[in-house]
Amino acid sequence: MKKKTIRAIAPLQSWDIFSEGLAQNSIKARKKAEREQLAIFKKKHKWTIDVTAITDYDYTTIVVTDHTQHIQWVNAGFSDMTGYPKSYAIGKHPRFLQGAKTSPQVREEIKTHLNKGAVVERQLLNYKKDGTPYLCDIKIIPLHNSKSEITHFMALEKPARVA
Repeated sequence: MKKKTIRAIAPLQSWDIFSEGLAQNSIKARKKAEREQLAIFKKKHKWTIDVTAITDYDYTTIVVTDHTQHIQWVNAGFSDMTGYPKSYAIGKHPRFLQGAKTSPQVREEIKTHLNKGAVVERQLLNYKKDGTPYLCDIKIIPLHNSKSEITHFMALEKPARVA
């Protein structure tokens, strides 16, 4: 005789509803803190871009580099996505995230666009601290001062959606 499996359905708990709201509030607070930090950079470096509009993009990670592409600041999402602590990334070139299977062609396309001062959007294979590869969508925006000089670059990254 076959045993009957009884499946229990758990009722929706008030915690389920509360935790969803808590998560949404946490994301809003994090984005607000990022906007505030970017506004400080904007004022300090006299950027002409609307940093508030940038944070409306869909992203996980924000990386701000100087004009030589050395990392000056990353958001908390950077550590979540890469496994590297913020303190490790500061001062390094973002190429430390790349590895053996990172496309040289994509790297060259990014370099070409940045040398022209153009916004670039590509998919790039990077590597986490533990060596795990991950594909990310990246948008790099040159940041200009009031004299139209590029002073920094901002990269917005998120895990790529694989079709």
